[in-house]
This record gives sequence, C-alpha cells and structure tokens, in this order.
Amino acid sequence: MIKPIIKHLMKLNSSLPGVARKATFGAAIIFAASSLIFTGCQKDSAPKPDPSASAAVATTATRPPIGAGRNLSTGSDHGYFYQCYVSSGSGSISFPQAGTYAGNFQANWSNVGDIVAGKGWNPGSVRVVNYNCGSLTGSYNNFSVYGWTTSPLIEYYVCELGSVASGSAIGTLSSDGHNYTVYKHQQIGQPSIQGTATFWQYLSQWGGSSTGSNHAVTLANHFNYWNSHIGQMGALNLQILAIEAYGNKSGSCNATVW
Repeated sequence: MIKPIIKHLMKLNSSLPGVARKATFGAAIIFAASSLIFTGCQKDSAPKPDPSASAAVATTATRPPIGAGRNLSTGSDHGYFYQCYVSSGSGSISFPQAGTYAGNFQANWSNVGDIVAGKGWNPGSVRVVNYNCGSLTGSYNNFSVYGWTTSPLIEYYVCELGSVASGSAIGTLSSDGHNYTVYKHQQIGQPSIQGTATFWQYLSQWGGSSTGSNHAVTLANHFNYWNSHIGQMGALNLQILAIEAYGNKSGSCNATVW
C-alpha cells in the first residue's frame, strides 16, 4: 500500500471561474461504505452507465470563501492513495467495487460548497493514467487527473470532463487523440500542500471524454509540453483521478483508475 504523505491540500479563490482552490483543514470526512453502488468502472470491458441516471452537467460557479468548516480525509485502499475534501454541505467517498477493481471509488455530494475526491498515487509518476468513468450524475465542475509537484510548487490538472480553463492560454497540445488547450495561472498567497504560497497552475483542458468506456491520459505528453512552454516541474507529489464540484452542487460519480 502507498502510505499517504499529504499534509495540506488545495486552495480556493472566489474571484476566478474555473478551478476550485482548496485550503488546509481538520476533521475527517464521514465515509459512506454502504452508499448506493452505481454502475461500476471496469478495466477489461467497458461498463454501461446507469440507465436511470440523468446526464451530469458541468458548470461554473463562484467558489466558496476561505473559512472554517472544511474536512479532509486521505488514506490508502487496495494499494491506491485516496483523498476526499469537503468544504461545506455533504460529501463522501467509498470503494464499492474495489475488491474487483482496485482503483474503483464512489463519490457522492449534496449542496456542497466544494468537493475534490478521487483515487490514485502518492507520490505520482510519469505514467499513463487509465480510467473508466462508469457513472457521473447531477452537476459538477471537472473530472481530471489532478496533482502537485514540489521544488517548484506546482498544481496541475488534465481535464477530461467539464472545465478547468483559467488564466492565460499558452497553446494547443495533441495527446491520446485529443486536442487540449493549455493554460497557466499564477496563485498568489493561496493555500497549498506547503501552506500559504505563491505558485503556478498548469492546466490542460479537453473536456470531451465520455462515461462507460476506457480512456487514457499519457502524462509524459503534458509534462513535456508544460516544461517547455510554461516552466520546469518539480518532484511529483500526490496524483489522483478526481471529481470536483463546487457552488452548492449535488451529484455522484463512480470511476476506476489504473
């Protein structure tokens, strides 16, 4: 199992549309081990999404202000690192099919100020991230490969569904059969995994993925492009497949990463 080393995650910035910022906080999130199991994600054959589920809606919203009431839970499950961050409202993470698909997770949220929940690795690596989003219902902001580096401190997203577009557009990157628009955005004096800091965000925006089928993200293509067009990345820290929703949204996501 991968021992979680994350101490502080994420930040919020109420003045910008796009990527939600996460702060550092205390109490552990309540896990919903008995939560409803939606149609799962499979590695070898693509599952069908829940036929009774309504289509998920990706939207933008004003981020909640930095303040009290946030909860963060991290740990390991079936050899994968996981996290669940909730600012307000109700949110949880569980692993209903992890006995069969080790990277499976289920996130549920209701009237949430902000949730970032998912599964992956800590530390990450220059890998191909395979995933299957078997079910995504309600409303959300982005479904992405998400991570941090240190020395320098950088936050990065590769957005597969929804949007993380923010800051300055740098160019277009072709990877895995898709065209991503690359953005950079500087956060000044914002919460991070190293406390309040100034750092860059590296953002690859596609958003055209689908549920119920297998997809891949070749991180080397994004890392190489970011290094040459924005600036050198640092040592890899946490790296997860994550669902993010903010602005009093409600929904659920069942996905598998490997």
